[in-house]
Amino acid sequence: MKPFALLALLVVFTGSAFADQVTAAVQSKLARLGYYSGTVDGAWGSQTAAAVRRFQVAKDLRVTGELNPATLNALGIKTQDPAPSQAAPRPVDPAKALADIFVGGPYLNTPPEFQVRTVKKAQENLKVLGFYRGPVNGMPNGALTQALVDYQAANRFKRTGRLDKTTLQALDLLYVSTDN
Repeated sequence: MKPFALLALLVVFTGSAFADQVTAAVQSKLARLGYYSGTVDGAWGSQTAAAVRRFQVAKDLRVTGELNPATLNALGIKTQDPAPSQAAPRPVDPAKALADIFVGGPYLNTPPEFQVRTVKKAQENLKVLGFYRGPVNGMPNGALTQALVDYQAANRFKRTGRLDKTTLQALDLLYVSTDN
């Protein structure tokens, strides 16, 4: 199956992100603090996850892009669920996740097939280097974002958690062939 077809299937099966009060409260608080500029709608997406990551970096929290107890506590948001990190994972739109991982880099507007191949090669390279332990499937995930942040920190790059130009070049992926 071609990567683009796989991406289309993932979009259909994962559906759209769902709205909830905790996510809306997080978006509102992050917006007031200047970390989030999207719509406060309670829908979890790449902008919310990126804002959470920025907040976590600024507060020296473990950077996951997820709403864990430490992040919620630092935001001053109380939930009725004592363990939000153990709740079912929020659905993520794969197309948005792909776009988010390439923000600020030269591959943001390349075809999805090329992006999937590049993410897979990044996962492979980061795994060999000991930074990544997640699946090598070409799809962005929290483990990849954390691996990128750790790799960038180890190399004294700006910690974006994204495949920006500097990171792509260091991982020998800046001129990835589109023929594969």
